[in-house]
Amino acid sequence: HCDGVSSNVRISASPPDHAIAVRVARACADRSVRMQSVAEDEKAGSHGTCSVVIVYCGVGCLLVATYVWGVATLLEKHGTAMQLWGRIGDPGNEELLLTYYVSIIAATIGFFPSLGYALAIAPRLPKRTVNLICGSFLGFYVTELFWMPMCVAYIEQPRAAVYVTIRLQLVASGSCVLLWAWAKFFAVPAHIAQEVSPCLRVSGLLGTLAFALHCAIMDATIWPPFFR
Repeated sequence: HCDGVSSNVRISASPPDHAIAVRVARACADRSVRMQSVAEDEKAGSHGTCSVVIVYCGVGCLLVATYVWGVATLLEKHGTAMQLWGRIGDPGNEELLLTYYVSIIAATIGFFPSLGYALAIAPRLPKRTVNLICGSFLGFYVTELFWMPMCVAYIEQPRAAVYVTIRLQLVASGSCVLLWAWAKFFAVPAHIAQEVSPCLRVSGLLGTLAFALHCAIMDATIWPPFFR
């Protein structure tokens, strides 16, 4: 009797169990495919590369153009552009001026490995991370575009309102550049960062740090009181 019952159970239970197993296997396979597809969709790909090129290089060139315009304007009107240094260029501040020169050189050189690192990781990053990195750097560039025109205006006619606006602009620019540096250090997944050569990764992060600290400390904090 027990053998009969066992046989009946096996006969009646086996087909449903097999069908359930097949359905579960298919569901798992479909889920795996969907997850892989979502993961691929989340990668920035060409969007990441284009975003880096447009922001770092395209908008960056516009910023450099404002510097060239400002220096050229001051040279034409006054024969010198040293007014941009404010009292940092005065006798007795030679060490501070030298520190500023070193910081500017480090930030300028550091920009290029920072750009190279961004280009290397951007296609592999999630779109939201690319948007954070490029968006914060775009914020820095856009706010910084107003710096040179306001400095020239202040040199031509010193006004408290212009000076206060310059300070507010520098705070905004400094905040954006610090967020940009934070994102490149801490928002990039470790496995993606490890895919980049150690030399480019380390130089890129050090360049990012040099650029961010110069803009946030030297430009936004130390320079303004000497300019007034």
